[in-house]
Amino acid sequence: MTTKTLIRPETPESRPDPVEVTVIDTDVHVEPRSFDELIGYMDVPWRDRAIKARVPFRRAGFTTFDVAGRMDAYPETGDLGSDPELVEKHLFLDDPIDYAILLPWSLRGFTVDPALDTALAGAVNRWLAETWLSKYNTENRYVGSISVSVEDPVGAVREIEEWAGHPGFRQVAISHYGPRPFGHPMYDQIWEAAARHRLPVSIHFKGGATQPLGWTSTGPLQFFVEYHSLIAPMAYATHMASFICNGVLDRHPGLQFLFLEGGFLWYRPFVDRMGRHWQKTAKEFPTRKTPLQYVLDHFRFATQPVEEAADPLQIATLFEEANAGDLLMFSSDYPHYDYDPPSKALPRALDVQVKKKIMAGNALEFFDLPKTRPGDRFDRKGGR
Repeated sequence: MTTKTLIRPETPESRPDPVEVTVIDTDVHVEPRSFDELIGYMDVPWRDRAIKARVPFRRAGFTTFDVAGRMDAYPETGDLGSDPELVEKHLFLDDPIDYAILLPWSLRGFTVDPALDTALAGAVNRWLAETWLSKYNTENRYVGSISVSVEDPVGAVREIEEWAGHPGFRQVAISHYGPRPFGHPMYDQIWEAAARHRLPVSIHFKGGATQPLGWTSTGPLQFFVEYHSLIAPMAYATHMASFICNGVLDRHPGLQFLFLEGGFLWYRPFVDRMGRHWQKTAKEFPTRKTPLQYVLDHFRFATQPVEEAADPLQIATLFEEANAGDLLMFSSDYPHYDYDPPSKALPRALDVQVKKKIMAGNALEFFDLPKTRPGDRFDRKGGR
């Protein structure tokens, strides 16, 4: 695999000593300061509607942004968006990482209008390209995600085609919620476009206006702790099975998926159970591998919220049984309240080499990033 060039490659004359990449954060959320900042990036007719009335956006809940975060991540001006200087300090100096994979948080949910969803995704992609991937990205530490809405497959493909050649975008990003499990044929054009451009797909836990929040096959959940504990693993297991059974991974053998913010220890008993039924029940499917082999080849997971246990040796054993050294990548969920700092994110009892792969090695391969980066002003300030 050939590593892409980042946004502003160094010239031979100015290139500083290389720094080994040891920490990659796969889940960093950045926001516009307000909805007004996005309006100029929207296509007609949505831009005109937003300027004149903003009615559809107020109805969809897109005039304010996420405030469920660390209070020190918001500037003293009172803005609820992301401040570049604060983000740099927190990510590259306080508990330093090398690369931040950016996922604009509030703008990948659903409204009730697929066309509006795609208009918002397109605006976010333009905004990200002109801000965090350019004028805020002086040291090339930020890596972007192409936001798309699965509710509009044609629009999603259009966004992928527009941004796939941009060196700052290294993945496609979607919400976990859709009207059908994601292996369904209605979505295949999205996966075909991502695979053709050799872009992995990250699926982040996030709802929206069309989602019956906390709904399960037995009815709605009653408490937040039930919702936060159950919904993401159940949704991700459903999508995983759907991708496998519908032959998505056979049609697109190079395609990989990253499940964010949903844990990962759940996959092994689920896949083992699926595998026990495979020999007798999978004859109707166009599949070529066992469920476990599909997972090892095509699915990755992020650490936050990290799986924990009172006994550090027990959790280390579970990590080993779940192939954490090959399938898991570090994520902090910055700047949210349950942020996991890189220095404290992993169980102490894990093998050193496994930790290295989780903290950076697996993400280097997944996002096709260089193993070293030029030293920069953050390193000189003590960020490494």
